[in-house]
Amino acid sequence: VDSAVQTEFDMTPIRNFCNELYARDTAKKIKSSFAVKGNHGEHLATRPPLGYKKDEKNPNKWIIDESAAEIIRKIFKLCVSGMGPQQIAKQLEAEKILTPTAYLYPLFGELGDRDPYHWDHNTIGKILERQEYVGNTVNFKTTLVSYKVHKTVHNPEEEWQIIPNTQEAIIDEDTFNRVQELREGRRRNTATG
Repeated sequence: VDSAVQTEFDMTPIRNFCNELYARDTAKKIKSSFAVKGNHGEHLATRPPLGYKKDEKNPNKWIIDESAAEIIRKIFKLCVSGMGPQQIAKQLEAEKILTPTAYLYPLFGELGDRDPYHWDHNTIGKILERQEYVGNTVNFKTTLVSYKVHKTVHNPEEEWQIIPNTQEAIIDEDTFNRVQELREGRRRNTATG
């Protein structure tokens, strides 16, 4: 619309109102389709977490990526042995094990100038908390504020939908529960050790 040219009957406000209604209606339809998909136990994540890959025959199904699953098993094993996320990150870095971003770089090309072996303790912490590794699908962890504001808001755990046994487990449930217990009672070394 050329705002410099004023006409006797300007349709811009009416056109903007109609466009607003269309955008709101489209956003509602998309949100409801995701809700239906999530309530039926389908994965809402576009990418599987490290350790899984999409099945070539059925992209809605996750299968174990054995080489990446070994990294996940190692992280859980180190945590059960008493190491915290910071210590695990240092060990993985020392052993030159690729980070999730570096591991997925050939597929998605997002590495940039990052060190492919520099593990962050927050990444380790998030891996240790993911229920997907015991075979569950967890949907509705986050939501958008609105169709206009694309800010992601984390939902409380009570609003998550957890569907058990939707894919093959990488970690057995006993190990996962043990790790959660250890993380709840976590302690840090003082400066004197």
